[in-house]
Amino acid sequence: MAGSKVFGLDAGVVFRGKSMRVAGRMLLSGASGQSTFRYLLSGGAGAPVLLEQAADDRYALLRPFPPAAEPQTAGNTVSVGKERYTLVGVRRLKVLEAIGQSTGAAPGAALLLSGMFEGPAGTLMRELVPGSDKQVYYLVKPLAAGDLLSAESHAAAREAARRAAGERDDD
Repeated sequence: MAGSKVFGLDAGVVFRGKSMRVAGRMLLSGASGQSTFRYLLSGGAGAPVLLEQAADDRYALLRPFPPAAEPQTAGNTVSVGKERYTLVGVRRLKVLEAIGQSTGAAPGAALLLSGMFEGPAGTLMRELVPGSDKQVYYLVKPLAAGDLLSAESHAAAREAARRAAGERDDD
């Protein structure tokens, strides 16, 4: 992930305007050697946030389904209510690093299988550990530019905005 910003454990970040910290991080390697980071963000009050960072610095929010609302799987499709999602790819991910709090379905696992499904509401991911019957489902929502910033970048942007507002007032 040359040139990309990797957040360390306990790093300060701002997610959609809310100050948080990196409470867990996982580094995954795909079959073709691409690296993916997962971050568990904690912000005191409220639920933790799970993000995935692709090699091209795109981020996605992973929103887990509660166990009671687990989708139904049949062959290459997953059904959520009346919506059907179709399998479009499978990632075989080797866990290279896992630090801090758990960042996904399989704490302590060395390998994850991640099925990506497309449907009318976007992307759904089913993740499992080979040899285990435990599965976790996530809705995958891409983040917009600026949704996630380091605390330093956020402070610099606020300072620049404050200065720009001050310059406009002086005109």
